[in-house]
Amino acid sequence: MLYNISGNREIGAAKYVLFVSGFRDRIPTNKTIIMPFNIKTMNRSILSTLATILWASAIGCSSTDSPQPNPMKEITADVASLSVPAEGGTYVINVGVTGQGNEWNSIVPSEPWLTMSPRGGCDKSGHYRLTVSATPNNGKENRTGEICIYTAHDNLKIPVTQTSYVPEGSCSMSESDIVFTGTGCAYRDIRVTTYEDVDIATEGNKWLQIAGMPQGTVKSGTEFILSLAPDGPYTAERSATIKFNGNESGKTSTLIIKHQAVARADAFPSRWYYTNDEAEACGWLTSATAEANHDTGARHSFVTAVGVNNRKLSRSIATAYKRSIAASGLYTGDYLLFSVPSERLDAGTSVDFMLTISSADNSAPKYWICEIYDGNGWRMPADRDLHTTPDGEKYSFYTKHFSSYQHASFTQSFILANSADDGMIRVRCRVVGNRNGGDGILTPDNAGEIYLPSHEFHFCTMAAYPAIERKDVKKVGILGNSFTHYFASAFLLKELARSQGHQLDIRVFAKGSQYLSNHLDLERSRFVTSETGYDFVIMQEQSERYAKYAQSPQEAVVDDCRALGARFREGSPAAKIILENTWAFPKSNWNGYGSSVAFEQQLLEGTMAVARAAGNIDLVSPIGVAFDKAVAAGLSDLFYTDSKHPNRNGAYLKSCVNYLMMFGERFDAKASDGGCDPATASRLRSIAEETVIGHESEYRISQ
Repeated sequence: MLYNISGNREIGAAKYVLFVSGFRDRIPTNKTIIMPFNIKTMNRSILSTLATILWASAIGCSSTDSPQPNPMKEITADVASLSVPAEGGTYVINVGVTGQGNEWNSIVPSEPWLTMSPRGGCDKSGHYRLTVSATPNNGKENRTGEICIYTAHDNLKIPVTQTSYVPEGSCSMSESDIVFTGTGCAYRDIRVTTYEDVDIATEGNKWLQIAGMPQGTVKSGTEFILSLAPDGPYTAERSATIKFNGNESGKTSTLIIKHQAVARADAFPSRWYYTNDEAEACGWLTSATAEANHDTGARHSFVTAVGVNNRKLSRSIATAYKRSIAASGLYTGDYLLFSVPSERLDAGTSVDFMLTISSADNSAPKYWICEIYDGNGWRMPADRDLHTTPDGEKYSFYTKHFSSYQHASFTQSFILANSADDGMIRVRCRVVGNRNGGDGILTPDNAGEIYLPSHEFHFCTMAAYPAIERKDVKKVGILGNSFTHYFASAFLLKELARSQGHQLDIRVFAKGSQYLSNHLDLERSRFVTSETGYDFVIMQEQSERYAKYAQSPQEAVVDDCRALGARFREGSPAAKIILENTWAFPKSNWNGYGSSVAFEQQLLEGTMAVARAAGNIDLVSPIGVAFDKAVAAGLSDLFYTDSKHPNRNGAYLKSCVNYLMMFGERFDAKASDGGCDPATASRLRSIAEETVIGHESEYRISQ
């Protein structure tokens, strides 16, 4: 074989060729070097370099040859060899060179793991400082190399040996011991690189969200990200392990995850009610938990989004309706978890869960089931409380995006079969089936956004009623507009009634600015009216319409009331249908009437007239009369900042009047305050009793 050192492939008659046999190192032994040159143009430097190369070949300066005797001693070094650990390193060799010009060169093996600088030199001092670097050895075998330093008359070989990497475990991890704070449920990302084929085992991880976990045996050299997060706050410390078991070495690397406990507390009732600013600041984007911010449960109770499909969920602030906390990427089995601590709740205690939820687009999940953790597992509601999807799945409620918002408001009552000894009541809303809001296929990688409406909505209330015996169960249908959904008056009614022993199974839909005629066509309204077996129905018309009717009767107003009442009657012929008398409000000088009394007089007159004319209304609820009495008594803090809609006190007063019209009994000492100041709530209950008790016949339409 011929090697052309100069790179000049033309070997012509005008050039001479020098053949050298046995040049070792980069060129195999017993091969021929062809070195073309032109004697006329060869200068002294080229001849000197050629002589050096020939000398290196002759003396055997090679990384593979054994050291040869060195009688001339032109080269000395302060080390005879280098031993490098697996992680590599940088070393300094001090070299002395004597002889003609103190000139030297070197040969360093071509392995990329070993380098040296400088590679040669010519300095009259004869002293050189060489830097040798070795990269980490991640292989399973030791490796060797050799540095050869040579002059025209001498050579010095320095052998280099590097040990192989012997890992302590089966993989490397960016963290091996993770601690989550009690309310810290944001994902932590762990980078893992395997040293060998591994199998992964988990232990104690029922509470742990895991995303990015490889399936089956993981091959050597695989790098991946594990994302971990607790499902939600809990009252006892929890721990889990993830073990990476090496198939070849038998070694195991262990990832330890701990979750600190939150304090036990009596946090019922808990209310989540956010303004736009509060939605931004509630912790949803930082700790992945949104705390209850009203009543006893404030800062003790939390909602989290929990993924169970080995995928990370995303959290955001949605703008589909005001600014509301949102989660996206939910798939079948994933859920929203509501956690409320309690010192202890005995078996037989009633727990109410009330939720408003919506979808920002129809790629998000459609069907959900509400469950409570009871004893050692999750428990579904009774079949009578559930619906069935077209695919045969049981569900509690559905979410769907509408161009003009139609939020789903949902309530569910549970009775604990077991004592809650762990100090935490947990209710979850879990995705069921594989349909999205548009009735297409729900995909695991969907980016659909589910949000919990803020501002005037209470997106969730959880209440418990220890030691309050349940007297009966009544099914109630409610349709209204913003006069119903501001401060969740339907939730307040349910809570108030259960505190008095009456469980209400409520089906409710309330959309701002709607007339009763709109409810004949709205999808969610039709979902409410399609239910059967109602004991009570409550209908709320647009806030000014009946006052206008009192002044100028229009048959269409009666027709709307009659038609909606008839829709309910189809499935609930024995239901008591209640038509609300809404309240006078101070906006625009009491809407142009000049006073609460004048405005309310027109509202009540019109409501009574429509109820009588419709022919299927049983009762009028005199909410407006109670508002007028409260204002006259100096309790005017009933209105939202727009001086029209109810604030919390106004929504509570409305609920009190509706309760009394339904059950006709005075409140006892256990009556819920609905999140109002206790003294104010007591006054409002008294005003409601003064309005209704003893006056029932005045508001009874059917005899």
